[in-house]
Amino acid sequence: MKLLICQVIVFLLIAHAGVCQTDAIRLATKLKSETPILEDLHELCDQIGGRVTGTEPNEKSVLWTKNKLEEAGVKTLVEDFEMPRKWVEKSAKARVSGDVRFRPKIASRAFSTGTPEGGLEAELILVGDGSREAFENLGDAVEGKFVLVRTPVMTDLNELFLEYINAVEIESSAKEFGALGIIYMSSREKKLLYRHLTSYGIQNDMPMVVMARDDATRCERLLVRGKKLKLNIELDLVDEGAYMSQNVFGIIPGTDLADELLVFGAHLDSWGLGTGANDNGANVNMMIDIARQMTALNIKPRRTIMFALWNGEEQGMLGSYAFTIKDEKRLAKVKMALSIDIGSGLIDGFFTNGRPEMIPYIEALLKDFDGAEKLEHTDACIVGTDNYDFLAQGVPNLVGKHHVHNYCSDYHSESDTYDKVNKANLKQNTALVGYLALQLANSEELNFERQDRPTVQKIIDKYELESGMTALCLWKGWLDGSRGVK
Repeated sequence: MKLLICQVIVFLLIAHAGVCQTDAIRLATKLKSETPILEDLHELCDQIGGRVTGTEPNEKSVLWTKNKLEEAGVKTLVEDFEMPRKWVEKSAKARVSGDVRFRPKIASRAFSTGTPEGGLEAELILVGDGSREAFENLGDAVEGKFVLVRTPVMTDLNELFLEYINAVEIESSAKEFGALGIIYMSSREKKLLYRHLTSYGIQNDMPMVVMARDDATRCERLLVRGKKLKLNIELDLVDEGAYMSQNVFGIIPGTDLADELLVFGAHLDSWGLGTGANDNGANVNMMIDIARQMTALNIKPRRTIMFALWNGEEQGMLGSYAFTIKDEKRLAKVKMALSIDIGSGLIDGFFTNGRPEMIPYIEALLKDFDGAEKLEHTDACIVGTDNYDFLAQGVPNLVGKHHVHNYCSDYHSESDTYDKVNKANLKQNTALVGYLALQLANSEELNFERQDRPTVQKIIDKYELESGMTALCLWKGWLDGSRGVK
């Protein structure tokens, strides 16, 4: 009799696994077929446009996302959270005078301070690559001047990360030596402008701009030849106090393990220079489409899946941070979090963020996915997107690892528009992420422990994350315990 009971249990487990696998394949197949994802991307990017948190287009995008999910029959939740500083560029103008006169093209860095009517004017001087040594060599000559920082042309993700890391030294030196403001040479060619967060984040109190590379290199050549230049910058900004924003969640309720949560997310907001297509509208619509097709196929996962459309990511991952501190009981139920935020290059694996033991587990879940043999996962860590606060809270987390496609050249720039999205890659990526979501939701074993603070600290040390966390204004919060596991 015992043997018969064991045989029945094994049969039922195999049958259950087969149903789950069939559902995952059904879902992936549907996501690869014709769906509304590309038309939705057009609506979000071409019609609503750039979505700076706190602006009318961003508020429209929240309502648009909520409506898309509800129209698909997906259970929808909108949660308010507080943003600490409202900042939006209305206009940015510059003019060079002195030995030569012309009007360079500029864009303000995020949380740059504004200028009085008529602008700020001062002598423009070179500080080379902005190293500490360069500032020391100039000494008192920096005080009260605009400093022009030379940058290399950025071509890959490593160079992009260095832009953030180098800014820490540049900006702290500029403040120490009394510069009036910082003028970054654009690291993109052909007059392309973009916007990054300053290393001081919402605490910044200095004018900082990016100048079109063609104009900045012209200034550099003139200064090297001994010409005297004055620069006037006029920054008209919305710069106010705290306000409320919203995250949007599409929820696929679980069955027998409904109290366990998976949080799969992409950020809804974008900087306003382009229309936020690769960063990150493409992947917002990935989440919407997966939730839509799960509902249409009447798929019932064992664990509850929350598809999160985060706000405030560009200002410091503030929407996902708000989620992790809102409800500790809810956070304790999160078995896995995942973020997709590197454009529409083909996903060739997942970052497991300091957890090498997760790699064989993910490989096993994806072994029957079409194309799984090409995936290469890594335990390397990402701290620059909405996985960060889950990592800092010790929650198991993944980030999609993409071929960069054209992500770097268009990152945060005027050229981040619908036409730059690789549509075929987006469809394939959506199928992969949907498949993984369902496999995780139905897995018999999903028991990666939530880590305590000493264990997270070991990850920070092992993977040398301090410099990246400092550049993104995260290190202080980790040190003082205000951001991360207690």
